[in-house]
Amino acid sequence: MSERNAFLFEVAPHHDARLPEVGHGLGRWRASLYLLLAVLLSAGVILVPLCATVVISFSEGAAGYDVLLSDQVRQSLGNSFLWLVLAVVVCAAGLGLAWLTRGADPALSSVLRFLLVLPAVVSPLTTGAIFRLLFDTNHQRGLVNAVLGTDVAFLGPVWIWLVVGLAFVWQWGGVAFLVFHEALARLPTHLLRMTRAFGVRRQRRVWSVVVPALAGPAALAYLFALVAAARVFDMVLMAAPGSVQAEVEGGGLFWWRHHGDLGAARASALSVGLSLIVAVMAAPALFGLRMRGSRPEPVPGPAPRRSWRVRLLCVAISVVWVLPFAVLVLTSLRDPTAAALSGWWSGGPWTLGSYAQVLTDGGFTGAFATTLLRAVVVVGLVLLAAVPAAYVLAHERLMPRRAWRPALLVAVALAALPPQAFAVPLQRWLSPVIGTAPALTIVHAALVIPLAVLVLHNAFLRVPAPMLARDRWELVHVVREARPAVVLAAVLAFVLVWNDMIVGLLLNWPAGDHLPLILLEESRHFMSAAATLAAQSVIATAVPVIMVLATRRRLYQGLTQGVRG
Repeated sequence: MSERNAFLFEVAPHHDARLPEVGHGLGRWRASLYLLLAVLLSAGVILVPLCATVVISFSEGAAGYDVLLSDQVRQSLGNSFLWLVLAVVVCAAGLGLAWLTRGADPALSSVLRFLLVLPAVVSPLTTGAIFRLLFDTNHQRGLVNAVLGTDVAFLGPVWIWLVVGLAFVWQWGGVAFLVFHEALARLPTHLLRMTRAFGVRRQRRVWSVVVPALAGPAALAYLFALVAAARVFDMVLMAAPGSVQAEVEGGGLFWWRHHGDLGAARASALSVGLSLIVAVMAAPALFGLRMRGSRPEPVPGPAPRRSWRVRLLCVAISVVWVLPFAVLVLTSLRDPTAAALSGWWSGGPWTLGSYAQVLTDGGFTGAFATTLLRAVVVVGLVLLAAVPAAYVLAHERLMPRRAWRPALLVAVALAALPPQAFAVPLQRWLSPVIGTAPALTIVHAALVIPLAVLVLHNAFLRVPAPMLARDRWELVHVVREARPAVVLAAVLAFVLVWNDMIVGLLLNWPAGDHLPLILLEESRHFMSAAATLAAQSVIATAVPVIMVLATRRRLYQGLTQGVRG
């Protein structure tokens, strides 16, 4: 080590906020009980069926994997890879937005954070519908073509990737922005100034100071986007017309369409291939999540210049993020016939007729109530399993390093695993035994628990040691200090269940009482039912939006800090 590097190593802070190594009666056996529910759900619903899928894929020997050589399968798996690459684009977009707006006024920054995060709680079906309205080929209906004054085939094979890519970035870029916005605010600028004063090259400064500071936030933002990309399904069904869906459908959607024709062995082989792609892409998330340490505290430095350019940029970004919501609401308020023939800018007649039709539809209101009840039950089950499991993973004395690292790796893999990987065994075993409604609830909870454990684990690591009681009630104190992360985990569980369509469809359960399936049914006649579909989407979106409004302070802290500020 050179003198310069040795000096930098000495001055760099080495935070250690791990929970203290003080015994207080919570031994390994009791720790195992804390892990029991999370392990049972994860193993019973995900791991065991996943192993069964692998076994089924070899039921005809290696011949089942010949399916991966098919041109259609290779295209769908290639599309899956492109969707996963979009997760990287989301992180880059979030980092870029955070960097460009880092000098914004506090009030403007608060508005920007709220507006950019809102799309993340919108159903992918709704996002697909919005961008299909925006990019309709007919300039009389599509806003983008109306602005251009032409009829570009945005929903055709040449431009469809642009449409769905923009939709995906719009939906998830705000989460990445929020995470990086906080990370940049806590960047150890004093170290950067010190390294610059000692003549350390820019590349070395970036790798020694900036990358370690952003690794954890980047891993969290990437994991959220990766989960969405790995399970992308309904956005394609809604945004892309049927004639071009093959251009952008991933392996999961292809599996749903063709698994009956492929046979059990080949369908399982396709699931295994898709899972391996996701696992490889999820591996980088472990780099940032495995770091045990506290978030760096900000050191006062020169106040950023709040120029008119930054203010103008923030306003422009806000308008861009609000525009899709405005398109949806205005379409829902138009007469259904007018909405089918022209865009919202053409004027009235304006009416609440579509809302009246939706609210008097027993199928929609029944699915609304059932989905709400199911989401609440799943939230309770997820917290009951994830909180004690994350607590144990945050304690090296309870979970030794040789066991902790593999456990964290498994949690990352399970968080991003597509449901296609275990759909066939569950279809055969779970639903016939316990019934449809309990099966749906259990599967939804099992899919959310790994992600909730990762969020809570990172927060529990950051609980300052002096805050802990160091007794049998330590878990209670940890949860109290990490309430923002607990709120985040609860909101995540609710939103993922509320917006989910893939579980019922993939597992072939009669889940017609789930709200997103009602929206999918309405989309079969997209243009003629545009106003009704928009009204359904607005009502469905209102619930998670109200939840974000009610919890936004804790939610933002949970995403960025994990503990009380």
